[in-house]
Amino acid sequence: MSYDQPEGCLFVVELDNVRGYYKPSNMQIFRKGNKRLSVLNEADSVMIKKLASLDGAMIINNKGQLVQVGATLTHAKNFLSHGKRHAFALGTSAYSPKLVCMLASEEDKHIRTFREGYLIASIDAETHMPVDTRNRVVELLTSRVTSLVVASGIAASLLTVNPIPAIVTISGTQVITFEGFERVREFFAGRSRRQQPMSGSHAR
Repeated sequence: MSYDQPEGCLFVVELDNVRGYYKPSNMQIFRKGNKRLSVLNEADSVMIKKLASLDGAMIINNKGQLVQVGATLTHAKNFLSHGKRHAFALGTSAYSPKLVCMLASEEDKHIRTFREGYLIASIDAETHMPVDTRNRVVELLTSRVTSLVVASGIAASLLTVNPIPAIVTISGTQVITFEGFERVREFFAGRSRRQQPMSGSHAR
């Protein structure tokens, strides 16, 4: 939703009944049979996605049902370098431990989850990877050290007969994995151990 919905959105999930943290919009949305829309119902997902683009927050109860659309949250805390949606998500989550706020950011296309006044998760909507993990992968792929261990003829020779399990390909770049480093270490350690008895026998 964050990736292909430029407006962004904000959901507040109630783990239990909580009151006093928003002003209702009086917009009650039901489907046929006077049943509330539910995030657990695949048939309701298209409608919920459209409603999520409206101003305000979507309130979801602990049964997954949509309680309010366009609600005005009343508690905010500054979230550095981000706007009102992040401020209200942070402030609302701090209001009660029974509230979890999830937002899709229109600024950087990240999906963030807040609980008890803390950011507890941040996912890149395009890669579906935790932002910290994605940043580490990017750092790894762009570092000078990585350029020295990119899988090549040298790496293949070090990894002996079958180097493939030790090499992964990310965006067209082949990188030696931890297993690969271990095999390289064992390769050199094994050679050193084989050399030591020889030098010892010469000493005797």
